[in-house]
Amino acid sequence: MNSISDIQVFTVPKFLDRQGYLVAFDAKLDLKIDLRRVFVVSSHFGDIRGKHAHRCLTQILVCVHGACRVTCDDGESKKEVALDRPDIVLEIPPGIWAEQYYSAPDSVLMVMCDLPYDESDYIRNYDNFIAFRARGKS
Repeated sequence: MNSISDIQVFTVPKFLDRQGYLVAFDAKLDLKIDLRRVFVVSSHFGDIRGKHAHRCLTQILVCVHGACRVTCDDGESKKEVALDRPDIVLEIPPGIWAEQYYSAPDSVLMVMCDLPYDESDYIRNYDNFIAFRARGKS
């Protein structure tokens, strides 16, 4: 069972010139996952999204516009990560509860996953998440 210590935060190259910047990802080299699904979430300042964990899926989060704070929770410890530049990457392994707090207007979060969508992989209730974690320890 993964824990807070398994969460990875890293940067990818950002190429800057007078026109702006370019951030590019190579899923195999930079992200080290078999990329299967990508989606984009926008939200309003002050909103909280996510509020779930996955049984099997790994998520990689990048804030492509604005800023958000992500709280990751393994049932015993928590870690907060600020995503406020598109070259900062957060990898959340399976079995970690995550909540995204949108801390800037018009923020946009890109989420990359190693599995296709499967509703049965989601744990959307925190008490069920704690029970899932407890079963994994026995």
